[in-house]
Amino acid sequence: MANENDLLASLIDKIKKNALILPTLPEVALQVRTATEKNEISMEELADIIRQDPALAARVIKVANSAHYRRAMPVDSIQGALARIGMQQIRSLVTAAAMQQLFICTHPIIEDVMMGEWEESVCVSSAACLLLKDYLARGGANPRNLTVDGAQLSGLIHNIGVLPILAEAEEMPDAITSPYLLKKVLNRLAQPLGLNILRNWGFGEDQLKVVKYWKDGAYDASEPDYASFVRLGALACGLLQRHGLDTEALTKDAVAKGLLRSETYFDEPAFTEPFNELKEAFDL
Repeated sequence: MANENDLLASLIDKIKKNALILPTLPEVALQVRTATEKNEISMEELADIIRQDPALAARVIKVANSAHYRRAMPVDSIQGALARIGMQQIRSLVTAAAMQQLFICTHPIIEDVMMGEWEESVCVSSAACLLLKDYLARGGANPRNLTVDGAQLSGLIHNIGVLPILAEAEEMPDAITSPYLLKKVLNRLAQPLGLNILRNWGFGEDQLKVVKYWKDGAYDASEPDYASFVRLGALACGLLQRHGLDTEALTKDAVAKGLLRSETYFDEPAFTEPFNELKEAFDL
């Protein structure tokens, strides 16, 4: 009977032969990413792009009516949703909606692991953007011109390499005997595959560094970057302990550098309340 070692061997063989199929973002999500990089695009033009995918349009409206964005009156149109969320923020939300469509399978063990990975990505994304927002509000230096939108997107893609592994696992259902052993395969191969995916998607070096360093305890950026805040987001979500990192030392170092307000900040309402609201907004 096949086992996780067979899955690992199959993945490594396909990686060496450059034969592993990598996930692709839906065309509409790619169009939105390209369009929002151009300052001259109008709200109506962007709305027209999103309308091409009715399911995606419905998700965007749902997000606009979530607790994180909700106002007195609900919105029922793409234009209203864009006005509420903002032209730049919509890029992360559309990418999130498109990415969630990739986290779908039918095998019960793989599905549980896949949903867990998605929830962790949303958790890290929400924490990273809020931590950067607080850092900037406190007057933190920003020589790399980091944006809250960029931190949110970086958190979503920090472990994107799990997707082709889980897709390959679904093709070898007899090889999956436990979530624990499947996660061991993910931990071994997710990083190099994630780098390949981001290159194929056209992401830049800032996001590639996130995939490279988010769980590297020795990483010490000369100036704050997205990897710095995604790693703090992973710390806030309790993900770094499983990789053997000294979380107490990382917390103290982040406070000393001014990246984190205090050692208890993750437990304070100033963080937990918007954090929970933002996670709800991404519960697409």
